[in-house]
Amino acid sequence: MLGKLTNRLLLGVAACVLATGSVSQSLAVEAEVHVHLDRPSVELSPVLYGLFFEDINYAADGGLYAELVQNRSFEYYPLSNNRRLHPLSAWERVQRDGGTAKLAVVDEAPLNDKNTHYVNIALDGTGTAGIANSGFAGIVLEKDAKYDFSVYARRTEDADKAINVQLVKDDGSVLAEGSIDAVSAEWKKYELTLTASDDATKAKLVVTTTGGGVLSLDMVSLFPQETFKGRKNGMRKDLGQALAELNPKFLRFPGGCIAHGSGLANAYRWKDTVGDVAERKPNWNRWGYHQSYGLGYFEYMQLCEDIGATPLPVVPVGVACGFTRPFDKVPMEDLHIWVDDALDLIEFANGPVESEWGKLRAEMGHPEPFNLEYVCLGNEEHDTPEVRERFPYFVAAIRERYPDIKIVGTSGLGEGIPLYDLMTREQVYSSDEHYYMNPNWYLSNTRRFDSFDRNKPKIFVGEYASEGNSMFNAMAEAAYLTGIERNADIVDMTCYAPLLAKYNYTQWPKADLIWFDNTQVVRTPNYYVQQMFATNKGDVYLDNSVEMARNVVDKRYAGRVGIGTWLTTIEVESAKLNGKPLNFADWEVLGGDYDNTKSAYFQRDVRAEPAMSLAPESADGSKTVYEVRARKTGGEEGFLLAFGYDDGHYYWWNIGGWGNTQHGIEVRQNGQSTDRLVTTRGSIESNRWYDLKVELDGGRIRCYIDGKLIHDFQAMSPELCVSPTMDRSNSEVMVKLVNPSDEPVETTVVLQGGRLADEATLTTIDGPAGAVNTRESEAVQPVVTELKAARTMKLELPPISVQVLKVKLK
Repeated sequence: MLGKLTNRLLLGVAACVLATGSVSQSLAVEAEVHVHLDRPSVELSPVLYGLFFEDINYAADGGLYAELVQNRSFEYYPLSNNRRLHPLSAWERVQRDGGTAKLAVVDEAPLNDKNTHYVNIALDGTGTAGIANSGFAGIVLEKDAKYDFSVYARRTEDADKAINVQLVKDDGSVLAEGSIDAVSAEWKKYELTLTASDDATKAKLVVTTTGGGVLSLDMVSLFPQETFKGRKNGMRKDLGQALAELNPKFLRFPGGCIAHGSGLANAYRWKDTVGDVAERKPNWNRWGYHQSYGLGYFEYMQLCEDIGATPLPVVPVGVACGFTRPFDKVPMEDLHIWVDDALDLIEFANGPVESEWGKLRAEMGHPEPFNLEYVCLGNEEHDTPEVRERFPYFVAAIRERYPDIKIVGTSGLGEGIPLYDLMTREQVYSSDEHYYMNPNWYLSNTRRFDSFDRNKPKIFVGEYASEGNSMFNAMAEAAYLTGIERNADIVDMTCYAPLLAKYNYTQWPKADLIWFDNTQVVRTPNYYVQQMFATNKGDVYLDNSVEMARNVVDKRYAGRVGIGTWLTTIEVESAKLNGKPLNFADWEVLGGDYDNTKSAYFQRDVRAEPAMSLAPESADGSKTVYEVRARKTGGEEGFLLAFGYDDGHYYWWNIGGWGNTQHGIEVRQNGQSTDRLVTTRGSIESNRWYDLKVELDGGRIRCYIDGKLIHDFQAMSPELCVSPTMDRSNSEVMVKLVNPSDEPVETTVVLQGGRLADEATLTTIDGPAGAVNTRESEAVQPVVTELKAARTMKLELPPISVQVLKVKLK
């Protein structure tokens, strides 16, 4: 069908690569996708798509966890990265009708030894006084909705004086009210139900009384009765629903970096998060705020049941976060305590009610086991001797007592997966790899898993995101997922991270799947891509081929050339573009201290980051040779050869970069690095002349030092990414199509083999590359179109788009 078109490209199995830059196409692009319904290949994991929850960006308290009172047990205190916190954060004194009170958070006679702080309200016996809580920047109430209030209280005198409980709007009007008739001299829990008479977004909870003495309060709680799935101590209903609609098959929790903490004293110990919420030991996390642990391991596993996901708990392996200095580790003589914690966790999830931890699970309301299948050991551990020494003890202990549990190890942080060899040696079920890269990395790595050794552990892509929530980011992630589905025999699980982010309370603002505030939930384009893939997964990948035809003029590297440095001084003897000498007197200095008063061109500012100078001459996008002869005269690094400079977007060859340890080609945008196309180890000597050359030919970059080839990078033009799968139980074929280019692609899908029914749908997610969803508008959403199924179906793939063609089979 494409035989008469020029520049045919046969891709075979689906793949796509896109280097940053522009490719001008003078003819419409056409593609032909052949899907062989009768040629299944690899089986897709039943748990391929899941969720990762970490308490970052206020994802738990003030977020998914439905508690409306902030700092309910008065356990806040200032942190090194959040000095504004204090024991009365979110609380204020209330004084009415001439009454006065003094507030003090103390720990002399606590509720228990885990929840040690409480508030004393010293009353003067006149008027009304008490305390009010503003929640998480306001308490949201719905008209006619019911709210469960509870508090632990005691009083030294005037015990017969009632405690009045009100929900008060920001204008002072009372929306709900109830009272506790009397308070004992010892700690006791009191409960009542309040019904809101109107809506509110900035309400407060007010607790007051009359009389004298000292009123002590702890565990002050206000919980909506209407939670996700109606659970007590449960989840916020709209956020829970947003998770369920992603169709996740597993939930990884509770982190993330909080799992092993900033130090071992701060590590996440699951035993602190179970049992009565009043007896859980609160903690702070490395993201700069406190955790009530009301959302604990029991609630996580219960949430898994509610959204149809299998639990994937993460337990620390005796070391702190690798970014923490000084690095903290459990002494080997104490490691058994941490190993026992991992074993006890499995007993809590699966053990009989007669066992110690199975009994606690039953007492919490779940006598049946949670059917835990996986345990994730560690999170992003750096490659250190301490990790390599401790990790095997956890593996051996779990295998001995619970041989059916699948152990998910950690590959370490970054695409280089430094601990994969340890995971291979320990023969874990799968190895957890994390990377947060720019979107072009994902587009350039759709074949990442094609060459992985199938005899090694499976891969769990446990944290990934493309550092943005635009349509372009979402599309790049979709392209990467097509490569994962093609390699589903080795990639067993994937989950985007982070999952949740609260507006104005983020520690990770780059990219988050779901944004929210107290009243709204915003699903990002990335969310809709994850939902599309999870709800159209299928259970087997289908053999396919892709043919594309276009007439292409590649102008990827068209633009000006230049030189630069980073914390380095240099002398440049000469520069040539396609053999023509360049006159330094005409160059435009963008930074640094350049001087051409002598025979050479000097950059003398050793502090400049970077120092750039551009020639007026440009390469036109065709074959180009750019040559520079230069030497380093001082500083920390080497040379920068810029090319393809166009309105702030450019490339440079970084020679002796990264502390004079590597050479690499980078893409730059407005002075910021957006991508490393290729790197290799190497360094530059001072006071030595170097002949440097960059050759450009279409999408190819070749770089030479003194005639020796250092880099040979080939960037392909944007191609379709295709992933066809079949759901045999539902008799459906899903063909996922990702168009990463800024041109529409006229696509013919040919379904070969099998018997087609008449039903077909096409779901499309598209929009401008920079489109994002906001509280004001979700500009990017899936659009579903009904089609008539046929062996040959013609589609137009919009620019920067993700589609799934779903066809019913007879």
